[in-house]
Amino acid sequence: MVSIIYANRNRDLKRVKASFDSIKNQTEAKFRVVFVDYGSEEPLVDNLKQLCNSYEFVTPYFLPVSLLLWNKSKALNYGILQTKTPYIFIADVDLVFHPETITLLNNLAVEDKFFLFSLGYLDRAESRKLTQSYNFEDLRPSRFGDVNGMILASKEAFLEVNGFDEFFHFYGSEDEDLFARMEKVGYKREANAAHYFNHNWHQSFAGSEDEIITGNPRVKNIMRINQRHFLRNMEKEIIKPIRQTEMGKVICKEESDLLQKPTKTVKIYNILSHVEHFLGEELPSYTGEIIKVEFVEDPYFHTLKHKLKKLLGKQTQKYCSLKEINDKVLKQIVYNYRDSNYSFKVADDLKSIDFRIQL
Repeated sequence: MVSIIYANRNRDLKRVKASFDSIKNQTEAKFRVVFVDYGSEEPLVDNLKQLCNSYEFVTPYFLPVSLLLWNKSKALNYGILQTKTPYIFIADVDLVFHPETITLLNNLAVEDKFFLFSLGYLDRAESRKLTQSYNFEDLRPSRFGDVNGMILASKEAFLEVNGFDEFFHFYGSEDEDLFARMEKVGYKREANAAHYFNHNWHQSFAGSEDEIITGNPRVKNIMRINQRHFLRNMEKEIIKPIRQTEMGKVICKEESDLLQKPTKTVKIYNILSHVEHFLGEELPSYTGEIIKVEFVEDPYFHTLKHKLKKLLGKQTQKYCSLKEINDKVLKQIVYNYRDSNYSFKVADDLKSIDFRIQL
């Protein structure tokens, strides 16, 4: 018997419903679904709860972590720990399943192997069929891909390598890294070419949000950083992620609520030397404190005097944009504070950043 695990944040309700409906129509009922919502915002959470409750095979977990960075690895690890079945299939809210998928998964599952699958990518027009009555065989993917995050393996295999590496934030490389570490510990990789999975179209995540500051935190070059981490793990033949003593540990609400009562409050202007000195030297010194840091633009930054000095090439403080501050803070979180009790929020007007952390 297999458990299908989803990790979700802020994906639209119709997309999740299309995936669940394709599972509901399976010819075999020997499966469970573990749905981990990792910090979706209201009112979507309420709607997702109602949706999950309408499918008896779904066990949902709603984690109140909307002010943490998106970490698919941690969300999936949390789901792995909740499963009660001997085998696990990692899914995605963009997937729609062939009616015989569960039969396929149950027939394939063995202890000493893990299985990867081909994925058909539907274009935007083809994906519109998913909101209506359709036959899986009538869907026409525009292309197929073999590296897509889907894996069938025993729960024991996931636990033996300590799950996904929770260094990986946002998107990229967490699946390839897991596959490589499972192989190193002795599990045999086997590809299955059956056309049993299609991908519901969405706009690419690797786009303009990496270049500008938005309310949805992103880091420029993060996919390259993730790839470098994966290659480092390969080079060192790592089996269990370095610096990951636990898997799937999530900050509870009672602990995250402590961030609402900071013991220290600091305001940092967008002067490059101030930002870098604070993050590199001052912040680590606040051991035992709950710090609230507000990053804002220096009023002098937009003055005519400053603009003239820059134009004339006269010496002045070097400033950085809020997008540059955003990236510096997020990289500090990924490298040094990913397991800490923290929160990160860009103001609605995009003119300030609120970063809090318990040290």
